Amino acid sequence: MEEFIKTLTEQIRCTKARDGVARELSNHIMDQTEAYEQSGMEHDKAVAKAVRGMGDPVEIGVSMDRIHRPQIDRRMLLLIFVLSIAGMLCMMPMYGVERVLFRQGMFLLAGFAVTAIVYFVDYSIIGRAGVVIYIIMTIFFFIGRHYMPVVNGRIPAMSILVYLYVPAFAGILYQLRMRGYRAVVIGFVVIGATCLATTYFSATLWVTVNIGVCMIVMLFAAIRKGMFGQEKKRMTMLAAAAVILPMVVLIWRISTNWRWESFRVMRLKAFFQRKQYEGGAGYIYNVIDDILRNAKFVGTGNSKYGEGMDFAMAMDNGFTPLMSIYTYGIIVGILLLILLAALVLRAVKIVYNQKNQLGFLVSMACMMVILLNCLEGLLINVGWFPATSTLIPFLVYGGSGTLVYAVLIGLLLGVHRYEKVYMEETYIGQPRWRVNLKIEKR
Repeated sequence: MEEFIKTLTEQIRCTKARDGVARELSNHIMDQTEAYEQSGMEHDKAVAKAVRGMGDPVEIGVSMDRIHRPQIDRRMLLLIFVLSIAGMLCMMPMYGVERVLFRQGMFLLAGFAVTAIVYFVDYSIIGRAGVVIYIIMTIFFFIGRHYMPVVNGRIPAMSILVYLYVPAFAGILYQLRMRGYRAVVIGFVVIGATCLATTYFSATLWVTVNIGVCMIVMLFAAIRKGMFGQEKKRMTMLAAAAVILPMVVLIWRISTNWRWESFRVMRLKAFFQRKQYEGGAGYIYNVIDDILRNAKFVGTGNSKYGEGMDFAMAMDNGFTPLMSIYTYGIIVGILLLILLAALVLRAVKIVYNQKNQLGFLVSMACMMVILLNCLEGLLINVGWFPATSTLIPFLVYGGSGTLVYAVLIGLLLGVHRYEKVYMEETYIGQPRWRVNLKIEKR
């Protein structure tokens, strides 16, 4: 039997699939052996007959090699390339042709390199060392918090770098498998600690909200997948209570002790009462409305703000799609929407097709970050969401945004790479060695 399995697995070029296939074959042969033994056949003859019944090991191995083979997501690669070129073209009116071609072009090439590295590195390291990765990132962010430049009270680089906490959280959830209610409690403790850390590191409240939403959705998904145990209903109720109760307390505190003069309140008032605050915080909404009303299908629009618009303000808030509509026309805005929707849907499909638990968590982490930032950014650009710093994939100017999305895209491609490769889940606390003892009467 050992020789048969060895010959068969040698035909499978993907080494990650060999152990899982070998275990499945061994179990199948032993089951068939027991069936022969129950009919009165001796053990050695039963094993030999079970092995012969499997067929030619080379032929079977070649067939399994075609099944258990890493795959390249060519559609995603094409989409990434098109979005990268489109993003650079959309940034040119705001930042200048030379700055985009040379400075952002270098960041883009570096991003491709990071994506390739992450793609070829085994993503299972996140499952083995999720806590370690989380701690290392926290130390790095703490150091960077004191050295990175502050703009308008926040740290732009940190506002995007802290999103790397989300895939690290996938590794922590993976390490909490089969821990029952304790896993749910620890998960929420990590979420709370992360929200406090990101608020301190980035000084951007909405980034903290986005990261918290991503992590909470991941935790609920892990519960519904039965990763922590079979009492999914009770765990879901516990998790729901852990989300709802703090929100009720927060709303009560806000309603009884709200600082109505704070700048965040003024921004919300300006969003809902634009005419009243059009000379102050509501100015940006007037700009958005006027540009969209006077945009052309093709070519530069005739908005009264036009060339006199405060581009520094637009750049700070991530209005690249809006500027593209003003400069190139509504058709370009529609094409951008289609490309970003295709990116999100491709990421959702990768998550949906995952059978491996770690692959599911890691791909979901990347998908949630991309989905939230795309949705939020597009709503802000059409004036349907309060203006805040937004980080739309491939439309982020600078190195930090390019780096983070390169990591996320690389992880998505890496997860998809092993989608059809059979890999057994390794549970925490599972023994690394197993001894099968069989006593026979001679």
